[in-house]
Amino acid sequence: MPDLTKPANHILFIASIGNPAPYRTTRHSAGHILFESLVPLLPTRFSPTPNHTLLDAEQSVFYKTWKSPSYMNESGGKLVRRLQKWISTIDTRQRKPTLVILHDELESPLGKVRVKRGGAEAASLRGHRGLISIMEVLRGKGLYPPRTPAENTGLSIMRVGVGIGRPDSRERESVADYVLTKMSPKELAAVRAAADPVVELLLQELYREEGEL
Repeated sequence: MPDLTKPANHILFIASIGNPAPYRTTRHSAGHILFESLVPLLPTRFSPTPNHTLLDAEQSVFYKTWKSPSYMNESGGKLVRRLQKWISTIDTRQRKPTLVILHDELESPLGKVRVKRGGAEAASLRGHRGLISIMEVLRGKGLYPPRTPAENTGLSIMRVGVGIGRPDSRERESVADYVLTKMSPKELAAVRAAADPVVELLLQELYREEGEL
């Protein structure tokens, strides 16, 4: 575990994407389920001293949390607006911002966490409509990749996918039905259990050196 009394290299904007009710507990909303289990762990695990617990995310100097209220296909607009507002409040010369996106990962084993960095130029978005929406808006706003040196905030992208498995059929309709089906208690438990290892990944991200993967 990193020494949180030392200055961090990054500050995190941790956002989950999925669908609102009545699709909140479907497989496509696994990012939200992970988020809801992860957030209560952050105040203690991100505390700079062992005997001190932060009261909430608003008090943390290390991160900001945000859950998308939008439908998956429309994730980009509100998320990027909130990200821009948050970036405007921090000194990016001291700590570089990292956008952490929690999302469902089709074809990965149930509950398995996979991390990919950057946009489509670094690792395929694999047709994930939520990620595509976010990357399109980031590009359109000149946030990632930056259009000019003046617009360069040093923003990094960290995509954290939690596995939801895959239906036997690869037909588009079958896949759509699969991701919009409510998760079973076993599936919910597997996604929630991923919160602890994800916290460790986020702690490592705070002190990641530039160019380090």
